[in-house]
Amino acid sequence: FVGKKQAVNFGKDVVNTGLEFEQGMTNVSAISGATGSELEALREKAKEMGATTKFSALEASDAMSYMAMAGWNSSQMIDGISGIMNLAAASGTAFGLKASDSADFADILATACAKSNTNVAMLGEAFKNVAPTAGAMGYNVRDTTVALGLMANAGIKGGAAGTSLNGVLTRLAKPTKEVNAAMSALGLSAVNADGSMKPLSQFIPELQAKFSTLTAAQKGQYATMIAGKNAMSGFLSIVNSSPSDFQALTDAINNSEGAAQSMADTMNDTVSGKL
Repeated sequence: FVGKKQAVNFGKDVVNTGLEFEQGMTNVSAISGATGSELEALREKAKEMGATTKFSALEASDAMSYMAMAGWNSSQMIDGISGIMNLAAASGTAFGLKASDSADFADILATACAKSNTNVAMLGEAFKNVAPTAGAMGYNVRDTTVALGLMANAGIKGGAAGTSLNGVLTRLAKPTKEVNAAMSALGLSAVNADGSMKPLSQFIPELQAKFSTLTAAQKGQYATMIAGKNAMSGFLSIVNSSPSDFQALTDAINNSEGAAQSMADTMNDTVSGKL
């Protein structure tokens, strides 16, 4: 009897989960306007996320709903969903994010795309490469997005940006003698007195101030010492950005709440959008 009851309950759970997933994809369709082959591609992508990440296909469909609210089309959602889910899965604990926080992340990404020279797919790829390291080191998602936005403005985007920033953060976390020598010569420290990493919102302006006093040759020398040859260009794109650009992007991202909904409202404020 117990075995039959467990089997029946399991069957109900499977059916209910399936119904919830279909309702979730219906919501995605209603918000994004995707139908037919586009909706089927989104459905398969959500199932893929359920199979390859710690989250369920249902949670992936919920994340897609938030992305659709930001005005992303089907192609952008398919390209960007792995970045969102990878960020939540790889470093959710450190970043304080989980799949249900996709609304906040959608706001951050929507603002970053509007205020810097990048797009959803590229940011998703960048986060996939840097999220685990950034999260483990205690950097928050907003500061990390600012750094990636500054790099994008200098033409370093997507996976290359994530790999480059990951290289910089890794060397700061476990500094070599070369890194320590450069930081000491510049009078800089990436670490607080208690041993925690300084927030990027504090450390980047300190770097910019120091590097603004250097010659081009000195900048190249110290950037190589701190970031390594492979990540030097990404590092320089951050420190060479103007303090005003850094502050403007930081302010926009820190005040990004509601950005996705605002963009969606703007895009939907047409006859076809309202229909």
